[in-house]
Amino acid sequence: MILSLLGYIFYFVAVISGYLAAYEILIQVFPDYGVFHIIIGGVVSLMFFPIIPLYPGIMLGDWTLAIICYLSILIGVILTKQGSKVK
Repeated sequence: MILSLLGYIFYFVAVISGYLAAYEILIQVFPDYGVFHIIIGGVVSLMFFPIIPLYPGIMLGDWTLAIICYLSILIGVILTKQGSKVK
């Protein structure tokens, strides 16, 4: 139970890092963004959150969000799998 919960927390961290990368892209593309841009960006970010952190890494050389995202997904998968074995 606790391992599954920790796994889901790591998944949540991965989603948050994807949203932060998407916000960086939003600021670069639309400096004067509005509510419409945030809503559309939020929906697209939720669909593609594992891919979005690659953009700052490739284009700007900032791999921090990509590393956090992919390590969080990896740890989340391991913990969730271990949590299902314990039951």
